[in-house]
Amino acid sequence: ELAAAEPLVRSPAAIAFDERGRLYVVENRGYPGPLEGSAQSAPLGVIALLEDSNGDGRFDKRTDFAGNLRDPNGIMPWDGGVFVSSAQDLLYLKDTTGDGIADERRAVLTGFDATRTAQIRFSHPTLGIDNWVYLTSGLTGGSVTAPDHPDRPPVKFGPSDSRFNPFTLAFELTGGQSQYGLTFDDHGRRFGCSNRHPIMHIVLEPRYLKRNSHLAFSGTVQNVSTVGAQAVVWPISADMTTASFHPSLMSTPHAGTFTAASGVHIHRGDALPEDHGESIFICESAQNLVQRQVRASNGVTFTSRPARNGREFLASRDQWFRPVFAANGPDGALYIVDMYRNIIDHPQYVPEASRALLDFEAGKERGRIYRIVARNWKADRQPIDLGQMGAGELSRTLEHPNAWWRETAQRLLVERRDPRAIPLLRTVAEEGRSEVARIHALWTLGGLGGLEAADIAKALRDQHAAVRENAVRLAEERVGASQDVLSQLLRLADDPDDRVRLRVALALGETEDPRSMNALASIARRDGGQPWMRAAIFSSVGERSNEFLRAFVASPPSSLTVKAAIMQDLGQLFGAGQTPERCLDLILQIAEPAAEFGWQPAALSGIAQGLRARGRGRESRSAFMTLLFSDAPKARSARHRVETVLSRSSAMALDEKAPEDQRLAAIGLLGHTDFSSAGKTLESLLAPGRPSEVQVAAVRALSQLADPVASASLVKPDRWRAFTPQVREAVLSVLLTDEQQTQILLEALEKGPVAATALGPSRRSRLMNHQSAAIQKRARALFAAGDSGNRMQVYERLRGTVLSRTGNSTSGRQVFASHCAPCHSFDGAGGRLGPDLSGIRNQPADAILLHALVPDYEITPGYEAYLVETRDGRAFSGRLESEAPNSLTLRDASSQHHVILRSQVVSMSALTGSLMPNELERAMSEQDLADLIAYLKTDPGLPPRAFLGLKWRAHVATLLRRFIGPHRSGAASPEAAR
Repeated sequence: ELAAAEPLVRSPAAIAFDERGRLYVVENRGYPGPLEGSAQSAPLGVIALLEDSNGDGRFDKRTDFAGNLRDPNGIMPWDGGVFVSSAQDLLYLKDTTGDGIADERRAVLTGFDATRTAQIRFSHPTLGIDNWVYLTSGLTGGSVTAPDHPDRPPVKFGPSDSRFNPFTLAFELTGGQSQYGLTFDDHGRRFGCSNRHPIMHIVLEPRYLKRNSHLAFSGTVQNVSTVGAQAVVWPISADMTTASFHPSLMSTPHAGTFTAASGVHIHRGDALPEDHGESIFICESAQNLVQRQVRASNGVTFTSRPARNGREFLASRDQWFRPVFAANGPDGALYIVDMYRNIIDHPQYVPEASRALLDFEAGKERGRIYRIVARNWKADRQPIDLGQMGAGELSRTLEHPNAWWRETAQRLLVERRDPRAIPLLRTVAEEGRSEVARIHALWTLGGLGGLEAADIAKALRDQHAAVRENAVRLAEERVGASQDVLSQLLRLADDPDDRVRLRVALALGETEDPRSMNALASIARRDGGQPWMRAAIFSSVGERSNEFLRAFVASPPSSLTVKAAIMQDLGQLFGAGQTPERCLDLILQIAEPAAEFGWQPAALSGIAQGLRARGRGRESRSAFMTLLFSDAPKARSARHRVETVLSRSSAMALDEKAPEDQRLAAIGLLGHTDFSSAGKTLESLLAPGRPSEVQVAAVRALSQLADPVASASLVKPDRWRAFTPQVREAVLSVLLTDEQQTQILLEALEKGPVAATALGPSRRSRLMNHQSAAIQKRARALFAAGDSGNRMQVYERLRGTVLSRTGNSTSGRQVFASHCAPCHSFDGAGGRLGPDLSGIRNQPADAILLHALVPDYEITPGYEAYLVETRDGRAFSGRLESEAPNSLTLRDASSQHHVILRSQVVSMSALTGSLMPNELERAMSEQDLADLIAYLKTDPGLPPRAFLGLKWRAHVATLLRRFIGPHRSGAASPEAAR
């Protein structure tokens, strides 16, 4: 059903209902705004207040609540007014006179980054069940202050979601990097999205990871849905670049992937069919559809899948249909915000030569809001005003089947802070008919300051796992002060529900009670195979690794895999933080001859990694071997035991039938020994017939041996020529980590086995500007003649000849595999260092060629390259994949992870160029480039013969849009869009 349309609304981007059922609409009329580096966009944004004056279900009255806003993109009612995200400010707007127009306007938080495009700014102020307001990062950061509290220091940060207390305006960072979408489920769990990641569950908050300074774990988010090339959608419209006016292709369905996932929304209203409850809806504005996914539990987190294969929940043939936001209404309906534009993308991400062909302004005066309900739904048109309810009625409303009513009732109760509500809420918390009502009542009590330890203790015994899960969250602040709460928490270490045990593992880090280590060890023995559980456990272990070890080994774990995982992480903590004597004690314990071998290499590797992070190596000997050959009394015994494990590890590394995880652990351990004992084994693993994962592991192990002979073995002519691109990338990455190995690489470049073009401009620039004068001199002599000149000139020179060729997509597949797959994935295959290219088929051929030849033209947000130098003299470069208070994770050019403790970081800087080589024309012929473009533009839903005409039809579509105009080229009326 059409709820509102132009001229009542224009360029809607977000909506929110207040307690009276009135609809606030954020109109981002200035979108898309200027390019980055240009002047700020004009303050054209408006907040409209819509009302349904005659109760027919369609909004018919509009008031301009506020104007002159710069790119507003989110809104949330609070205390009679609204919070509005409008970078660089979070504004509070309120009508104090009752005329529907805001007369109070102030920035409550300021300093959010507004230098990037409007697509990637903070947004979505959303009230969580914990009474904090959450914000998405938009893929940018800031230096945020509260003007009302000038004494508070600024919070400086990169891309990170955040939250603030609406009463005190205290601001802090949270887990996640959501772009434009934020939603909660009925049990208070938070989910976000970004363009290629439709549904992300924020599992951990950074504050937990901060408790253990030696914990090398920086993840906070789990992808719930498939991502990138696997995140399939089924549009029924032709997209911008493959729009066809050929009769045989009109309205032909074809497969695509998410390229603009936004407005993720878990619907918890009661107006959709019963089997749609808790469905997840994701807007895909670039392909004119909304997908519904259904969710299933997966350990401590979730997985999801499309509700139907081959057909979307909502799709339109109208290419101007641009769903960007979804919301739950007071009536229980699903509301979809349609920004309705000819072009939804920002010109920043369109090649300069093509921008003039596209009308980014068309549709700014249009916009629609749709209401979706079950076919047999009966509307209740009675006026709504929860603001007139007293404490008793609001408390009872926490039982309502529609989440909008529950959440609004909780918000009003918390805003009022009426102590008379406390006993009423306590009754609901204990006797509420649904678990959701009991959860709301607990958090509302907390928001009113009326929650007592006894309330939490009772909730920890609730029959429903979700109530226990939330009770554990509430117990965190009290676990150190209440023995009753602590006793209940310890009991829940054996709870049957995974997410309850995860919350218990996190909460036990807030107490020094020695019994907490036994409980954590119990959880570890059961759940240690899950990375999220291990992160939670070791965040709570903190500096008590000795106590945890004693508790963990007191009973056998559930499996060998669990023991290997726990002992490897524990070994890393020991190596990074314990004394050499304690490390030797653990080595002796691990290498006990009677112990099962399967977990020993992983555990010893963990210790070796921790020791290496501390820089405890001496000269050409690894930190691990330095300890084993030290003068410590226990070193000789430890060395003797480790020799046996190493011998078995060599055999394991060569055993093609061994389990892959154990084999890779054995190879990793060999990398902490020396070349004389492990070199022959590791070199044999570089043979072309070995799996690429084994070869890459061997490359890294050889480089860690800190022996010039080992490093030189990686660039022997016959061996280098036989390496695949993935293995070559691994070799180049490891040889650039320290000066000694860099000198070996330079020698290989000078003598010929390695071609200068193999490095790419980013690495060459890094070498020519190296801090070592000797390396700098050699590099400049090597690369002086290899300067490729102005990249745009190369693009202009090749553009006509490449685009005039007929590409062969089958040949292009081979070109992609040879030159692109190590870093990029496409249709499910390839690496993850660079952006997934599956959606690139939606771009013009000249844009693909531009990005291939001039990668620095646009570096996709989140894929910038960083250089990190560590205390042990190594240097790592790669994409910053995630970060936590104590560590950060880089993915290097060979797609390998490096988790680096912040305490070991000497310097960190963003590289000016892309990690992608920008001289592909030297490695590819013009026909190769044409074939690559043909492959990247191949639509898997179109037959090959139909594909041949796409380029011509795309140009026709562009010209029609440009010269015929928006009204005749497909802009439908609201009723036609229905």
